[in-house]
Amino acid sequence: MVTSTQGSFRRPGRRWLVFALCAALFMCSQFFRVSGAVIAPQLQSDLGLDPEQLGFLGACFFYAFATAQIPLALYLDRLGARVTMTGLSLLGGVGAVVFSMADTMTGAAVGRLLIGLGMAGNLMGPMKLFTNWFSPREFATLSGLIFSIGTMGNMMAATPLALMADALGWRWAFRAIGLATVLIALIFWWLVREHPEGASQTELKADAGSTMSTMQCIKTLLSNRNYWFASWGTFCRYGTFVAIQGLWAGPYLIEGLGYSNVQAGNLLVLLNLGLIIGSPLGGWLSDRVLNTRKWMAVIGMAALCLAELWLTMGWGTSSEMILGTGFFAVGLSASWGNIIYAHIKEVMPSQMTGMALTGVNFFTMAGGGFFLQFMGTAVQSFAPEGATGIAVYAPAFGMAFGAMALATLLYLFSQDAPRR
Repeated sequence: MVTSTQGSFRRPGRRWLVFALCAALFMCSQFFRVSGAVIAPQLQSDLGLDPEQLGFLGACFFYAFATAQIPLALYLDRLGARVTMTGLSLLGGVGAVVFSMADTMTGAAVGRLLIGLGMAGNLMGPMKLFTNWFSPREFATLSGLIFSIGTMGNMMAATPLALMADALGWRWAFRAIGLATVLIALIFWWLVREHPEGASQTELKADAGSTMSTMQCIKTLLSNRNYWFASWGTFCRYGTFVAIQGLWAGPYLIEGLGYSNVQAGNLLVLLNLGLIIGSPLGGWLSDRVLNTRKWMAVIGMAALCLAELWLTMGWGTSSEMILGTGFFAVGLSASWGNIIYAHIKEVMPSQMTGMALTGVNFFTMAGGGFFLQFMGTAVQSFAPEGATGIAVYAPAFGMAFGAMALATLLYLFSQDAPRR
């Protein structure tokens, strides 16, 4: 939108304040979604969870998050990102406190559901605000940047959370982080505005006549094969990755290989370092070198396939250096799958960008819930009888590898975005 950027250019510092506060809330979302990995043994001990229950508990966040994507686009349009993000984030902070006070599986699941619902607007909401505060030519750069910065939340859920849990216990760690989330949400409400000053309503609605009806958008989306290839691709890409990053890498390293909580956290930091480097690198390669969305996504998905095969086979587990390199590769390759968002945005009509992105994001988060839970079932039910160490986790990682291989193969049949 030309108008909103005109106002933002008059006050460039304000638009970067908007970006910074959006990034802070997205960091909270990233922290909560993967915070189960380093505290998994403590959760199992305190709440009496078996692996299948632990997987379901981790999945609760993603089920709530995914379900919220269905009405989210309407709320962002009608109430605005400022109101929607603030209200939901306050709910997420309260959910973290509820989770910290749980003594049963049911109480912990309620807390995780509230957290997932509360964090549901902290990616699509910023995208909405960016269209108001920044020019269209900055959108891809900002998207990659917020993914990269958000990974700091993933890193906080690794070694720093392990240290906090060792020092304070996981319950007090979550109470502190929940209260911090509430504080950030209140600051966001106080300082952020939906549009820059000086952007008139006439200008902001300049494109209203070109929009499609909701039913037209839904029909166009569901009849487009690229949407289904992208949805299955992101379901498997993010689902398998976050199941590893957010939960099963922890027990694999701590119980399977005998690492301490802090050592496991250090390896997860390397995984997240791969994410931080990979997000802007993938965008740059897609924009400036390969000039393709489809094939950049395929490269990332194929590389993640190989990384999950490496985990399935247990190669190099005797060397901490090889383990670190492997986990870095998992993060790097998974980050390139974010190109799927740019891909679907560019192959769908511009009038329905919001619905296309939200529709893909639904499958992204649903994949997280599915693979967190069913990889737990694989650990619980499909491990060879008498298996010990990392062999217990081979069926779960093998399930992830098989799904990624199928997703990569199907993505080959998608249509590439037009050359820019």
